[in-house]
Amino acid sequence: MKISLLSKSELLCRAAVLPAFSLAVAGAFAAAPSWITTERSVTKVADGVYVIIHKDAVAGAWPQGNTTVVIGEQSVLVVDACFLTDSAREDIADIRRLTTKPVRYLVNTHFHLDHNGGNSAYVDAFPDLQIIAHESTRRLMNDSNRSAAANLADPQGRPATVLIPALKKQLDSGLGSDGKPLSAADRAVLTQEIAETENEIANFRAFRFEPPTVTFDHEMSIDLGHREVRIEHLGRGNTPGDAFVYLPVEKVLATGDLLDSPVPYMRMSFPHEWVEVLRDMSHMDASVIVPGHGAVMHDGVYLNQVIALLDTVIRQVREQVPNLRVNSKTKQIDVNDLHIDLSSFRSDMTGDDPDNVAFWEDIVDPGMIGGTNQGVVGRTFAEEIGRQ
Repeated sequence: MKISLLSKSELLCRAAVLPAFSLAVAGAFAAAPSWITTERSVTKVADGVYVIIHKDAVAGAWPQGNTTVVIGEQSVLVVDACFLTDSAREDIADIRRLTTKPVRYLVNTHFHLDHNGGNSAYVDAFPDLQIIAHESTRRLMNDSNRSAAANLADPQGRPATVLIPALKKQLDSGLGSDGKPLSAADRAVLTQEIAETENEIANFRAFRFEPPTVTFDHEMSIDLGHREVRIEHLGRGNTPGDAFVYLPVEKVLATGDLLDSPVPYMRMSFPHEWVEVLRDMSHMDASVIVPGHGAVMHDGVYLNQVIALLDTVIRQVREQVPNLRVNSKTKQIDVNDLHIDLSSFRSDMTGDDPDNVAFWEDIVDPGMIGGTNQGVVGRTFAEEIGRQ
């Protein structure tokens, strides 16, 4: 039974009543059947290297970024601080169970808040912490992240004025959004969802912005004590300042949102550069790939599939642009006149999972949205005509 009034584009994730934490220091993750993550996990992927996959946030309307923990003989480096401060505090508690060494470095792979909202928790826990990011990422974080967090916490904003009232109305009436009576299990899920949404609003009312303290242009290397960590920026991809982290000895690659699964996040991107960055990454010797979202991978199959997707979009747009007719009113060619076929990629990446299909339609397909918030087709079109 449907118990929420919220569409995927309005509320991309809805938490279920599941155990909040499981410490699974074991091999690899099974392939996730859906982009939605309802259970938190910590997994060892190499000696001294752990990946934390977080339960999705509700009020934030977005999944939380993966976190990678790298433990050296002298200190610890963490890749991305997820979305919620409370979740970052959970991560820190786990790190302290894994090692007594301090976290000295926190890498923010890009500016999106679901990868750095927890920065303040690390600053509070480790006073000597250095937060590392590309220069463009620091600039974009300074420009946008305070306001993004404030919007989530705003008493007059959507989480407080729409989400909570809608959920409470269903609970009070005993009827789901489909008009059918709620079962006991439905009511339990709904009660949990309300509690989690209220807690996440409270998280952002207490949010404290902590920007990067160290920036780089192309690459930097850190020695954690007999453990080398390379941080690199090869060009614009999902954002202007995407960084990835590579452990050359352990052959672990943490990509940030340059790679997300099972459906790639393709709004606000730079497709022509992005595909070349991914192509360069595909030539790296990596036996473990940690995406920004989704399950850990142990081969390059999905990475190459995303490369093929971007190549296909770029090729089809480039072939069609010269034949587009100029609109008599606007005196311009229009992205809406393109006919891009991504059906095979959609089928492979979404399978039969309805949540994956809905996410694809919201994140990949919309090529016609204006400005920088276009999907991959719109962004490719904008870049292509800008090059002519």
